[in-house]
Amino acid sequence: DLQAISDRIEIEELLVRYSRALDYRRFDELSEIFTEDAEFDAGGLGHPHGPEAIRAMIEGTIGDLDATQHLVGKSLIEFSADGDSAEVRTYLISQHIRESAPGDVKHYFLGGEYADRVVRTPEGWRIAYRRLDRMWKQGDRAVIAGR
Repeated sequence: DLQAISDRIEIEELLVRYSRALDYRRFDELSEIFTEDAEFDAGGLGHPHGPEAIRAMIEGTIGDLDATQHLVGKSLIEFSADGDSAEVRTYLISQHIRESAPGDVKHYFLGGEYADRVVRTPEGWRIAYRRLDRMWKQGDRAVIAGR
């Protein structure tokens, strides 16, 4: 139906807006992406609750890098029975560049999958829960560790 098609498009755009907020360093836009009670299980990076804590974790991790690019694939979206929430799985590849990193390796690549629960709000779809499942990595993790 048209509502489901519209919802899918809006959810996929939400995930792209997240990536663009990170890559263009518009961290203030994260408040329009996550619900007020959102949680983000980022493994070793942390498990913050709420948009401000999520922003602080993300900005503290990538805010001073020279460049990042978060590429997201097509999402598998499974709606709840009432259509007001959905479980979403999305592949990603992220690249992180720090020109001042020691040694010859100036990048850190990560391949993985976002496991999200999104909810419909009066302001549109928002991420209520996000988990980053890492599948592979390449390069030097010191790039994002700031060393």
